[in-house]
Amino acid sequence: MASIKRDDNKKQWEDTEFPLVCETCLGDNPYIRMTKEPHGKACKICETPFTVFSWQAGTRGRLKRVEICRNCARTKNVCQVCIYDLQYGLPVQVRDRILAEEGGGGAAGAGATVPQSMARMEPRYERNLPKLCSFFARGECDRGTNCPFRHEMPRDRNDPLSKQNTKDRFYGTSDPVADKMLGRQKARQEKRREEAKARGVDGDERAVSTLYVRYSDRQGRGEEQVSLPPGPAMTEGDLRDKFYSYGEIASVRIPGREGQAAFIEYTTGDATELAIASTNRTTLNGRQIYVNWARVPKRGNEGAAAAAGAASGGDSSGVVRPALPPGYKAGADGDGGPKLSLPAGFAPVRPSAAVVAAAAAARNAAPGAGGGVSVPRPGGVGVPRPGGGPIRRGGAPADPGGGPIRRGGAPAVRVPAPKPYYAAADPGRLGSKAPQQD
Repeated sequence: MASIKRDDNKKQWEDTEFPLVCETCLGDNPYIRMTKEPHGKACKICETPFTVFSWQAGTRGRLKRVEICRNCARTKNVCQVCIYDLQYGLPVQVRDRILAEEGGGGAAGAGATVPQSMARMEPRYERNLPKLCSFFARGECDRGTNCPFRHEMPRDRNDPLSKQNTKDRFYGTSDPVADKMLGRQKARQEKRREEAKARGVDGDERAVSTLYVRYSDRQGRGEEQVSLPPGPAMTEGDLRDKFYSYGEIASVRIPGREGQAAFIEYTTGDATELAIASTNRTTLNGRQIYVNWARVPKRGNEGAAAAAGAASGGDSSGVVRPALPPGYKAGADGDGGPKLSLPAGFAPVRPSAAVVAAAAAARNAAPGAGGGVSVPRPGGVGVPRPGGGPIRRGGAPADPGGGPIRRGGAPAVRVPAPKPYYAAADPGRLGSKAPQQD
């Protein structure tokens, strides 16, 4: 029989059977042995005693245990150990900042989503490595390979990542890990704006309307990364089937013969941004792909305005239009429309003299004169009619019911088709159904 909690404060203590943790904190070992301690310590957020779970995070990971109670973790949808978001794998401060910019408020799943380019869906087992050995940094560690900590020198003694607070990470305030991630994202955006200004597009990277897609060449994280062989060659059909639903595609370019990367240009920058956010880190031909903004326009011109003008037939308004079909030139026709230009050395097929003479006689023939134009045929051989059979001269018209066409003067006679032969109905064969004679 379960023990009855007589104290009112003890009734609020948490008792669970399994922790709420992310895949990274569980480690790469599929077999985990956990230790359970009911009401082992108080939560660092609400100070309520809760059940403490401890385990070794992977084969080379350190010993981990939960830091906050399950109720607080469910409130923020975070892991009880690392306090990262369970859906996107991001710190709370980064997640709330992105969702606020997307218009979804400050909670995960409240009407907005984090772009896949920012989300960390794959586990990062390098976060489970043991911490640095302080005795080794001072040159006093004598445990050698038996030391459970890493024998590496710290990179920076004033590193802000070494001063992390659980409450700051939970509430998303003054988190050094989040500040570092947001700083790198801001630096990438500033770099793209500078590159766009250098190309003369007023610092708007969406004006390029071109994205870059490539196969992932590595698998795994940290020291467990392995190089992958080249994937199946990308084709224009595969790329259009993958990216057509996000907007009108102006061009698809696959550089090189290997087909491991491609450039796709849309007619609008919004379509390009939607395609990048929706397809980055997805699969194509069974391999993971990375999708991002292209650094330079891939339409054969230097600037985005020149690329737009070439695609729109001399229009320099900045609007990118779909590329013309192969063989057509913009503005080649008299009315300004596209016109098919024949390649060099290609001669058009001209009709023979007999066909030209027959066409001229047909145009000069008086209407209602009766009879058609006789076109000379080589050897006098009659050309079969579409329905089959030779063409006869003169006589009555052909019988619609079929049968041979007779010469003039003879009425059309319909000859019935022969009946099919059935061996079972033949009285001369043994075993037929004909009446037997006594």
